[in-house]
Amino acid sequence: MRYLKSPTLILPAIVAGALFIALFGSIPLLYALAIGIGMIEVCVVGYREIRAGTLSLDYIAFLAMILAAFTREFLAGAVIALMYTGGEALETYASRRAEASLAALLARIPKTALVKDGGRITETPLGDVPQGAIIVIRGGELVPLDGSLDSPEAVLNLANLTGEPLPETKTAGDVIKSGSVNAGNAFDLIVSGTLATSTYAKIVELVKNAEHDQSPFVRLAARANVPFTLLTFGISLGTYVFTGDLTRVLAVLVIATPCPLIIAAPIAFIGGLSRAAGRNIIVKTPAVLESIARVTSIFFDKTGTLTLGEPRLARIVCLDDSCSESAALMLAAALEFHSIHPLARAVIQAARERHIAALPAREVQERIGEGISGVVGESRISLGQAPETYHQPGSISLLLTKSDRPLAVFHFSDVLKDNAKKLLAELSRNGYRIAVVTGDRKENAEMIFDGLPITLHADCTPEEKYRIVDHARARGDVVAMVGDGLNDAPALARADAGIVFSGTENSASIEAADVAILGHDVALIQELFALSKRSVRIARQSVSAGIGLSTAGMLFAAAGFLEPVQGAVIQEGIDIAVIINALRAALSQRR
Repeated sequence: MRYLKSPTLILPAIVAGALFIALFGSIPLLYALAIGIGMIEVCVVGYREIRAGTLSLDYIAFLAMILAAFTREFLAGAVIALMYTGGEALETYASRRAEASLAALLARIPKTALVKDGGRITETPLGDVPQGAIIVIRGGELVPLDGSLDSPEAVLNLANLTGEPLPETKTAGDVIKSGSVNAGNAFDLIVSGTLATSTYAKIVELVKNAEHDQSPFVRLAARANVPFTLLTFGISLGTYVFTGDLTRVLAVLVIATPCPLIIAAPIAFIGGLSRAAGRNIIVKTPAVLESIARVTSIFFDKTGTLTLGEPRLARIVCLDDSCSESAALMLAAALEFHSIHPLARAVIQAARERHIAALPAREVQERIGEGISGVVGESRISLGQAPETYHQPGSISLLLTKSDRPLAVFHFSDVLKDNAKKLLAELSRNGYRIAVVTGDRKENAEMIFDGLPITLHADCTPEEKYRIVDHARARGDVVAMVGDGLNDAPALARADAGIVFSGTENSASIEAADVAILGHDVALIQELFALSKRSVRIARQSVSAGIGLSTAGMLFAAAGFLEPVQGAVIQEGIDIAVIINALRAALSQRR
């Protein structure tokens, strides 16, 4: 509701009030107030658009208000002011976007670090942490600075950096990058570099640069405005040359005031935004729908976007004829019930899906990087890293032993979402260039996407994803990037249209994107593209119809058949007609 306090939204109410009182209260001075507000708004908006490198739609409206004041046709001038400020308010209300798009990225960086100094631990601002200092990273915390591990072991979630959900175990001396999340017990980190040179800060800087470097986007209405403005000036000049009657010229300009451009197109896109929101697709601005309708290339992140984004138990291979998959899962679940490790959650989830109740376990011990063990029944059961001979490409493998005898191997991997392959195939058939950019290893990604008509970019860092999108735009492609995490944020910001999947509204990636799809249904991608094209088609119809009707009205006015006030009334009728057509964008499309 705070947006209703915006001056752009208050102005049309003031203009409407002044026009109403002037008309029925016989206070001509209020006409001048309405016209003055309209002219000031035209100047402010025009200056802002010219500075942004976009075309202004406002030349005709400005000229019409000046001529209305000069010829003392105050009512016609006030009506133009109302139409103009109302159209700007409508666009502002639909387009209002949260300021400081980097706020969520910056908010996730811890502001302080726990620095070890002799026998004391001091909370120190990140900017004051010197290179070589030892900091403590607690369980669940985001690593704020780059460094090397000063503890025997640590378990890290690197999804922020690579997009991959499978945890990694680090040992003493290993390099740890900022942006990682501690998925295990607290550990010590020897800081290398500063906050400004950290990996996380570089990702934030990439997003900032991407948003500043975006080329100005020429909207549909702005493109239509150029020939329409030239046509209007031609008819107006011809009218004055042949008649010398400024009142006729004003009537032409009043009818020509491009309200179908200022109002009808935004309404079509607002309708599209409303329709999308009803499907849990949050489109931040009307211009995004136009961008998506023009897309030629779509880049997808893999993990969390096309896949579920978390490890799942994919397969159990029994190594002992006396053991079944259910029995092995029952024993594993008995141990993993006592762990918070991501793989433990995958085991418990698989046991629940198979309706297997976990057995009680005692003397349970878990060692980071080694595994978990305990006594189940009368036997000692262990579950830990499997030897290399048991590994499968694209998965993490754990070996289950009973009294030191190999019993079964558990293979964990990320799983494609339902209909993900169907989505990629359909988009390719519809003429889009499809590519997957992932931080996963190439052999793993190839196994998942085998046989699909896509280009695959593997082992990608956030910087490399950014460069791949930038290269596609440089060769002339209109690019959409679909991702879900911080590692995708630079590419999302650099793309012509950034689309993010997220189950939460606080994801940092949402702030870098133009569209947020709440949930994980990949079928909504296809729906978003179809909805965008339909909204653009309806907007184009509305603009074309409005221009055609306005042109006919201008010719009648030039011939002397319409007075300025009559022209304003006719223009309002044209507006209503094209608005009714534009409202179709909010309705469900019949199949």
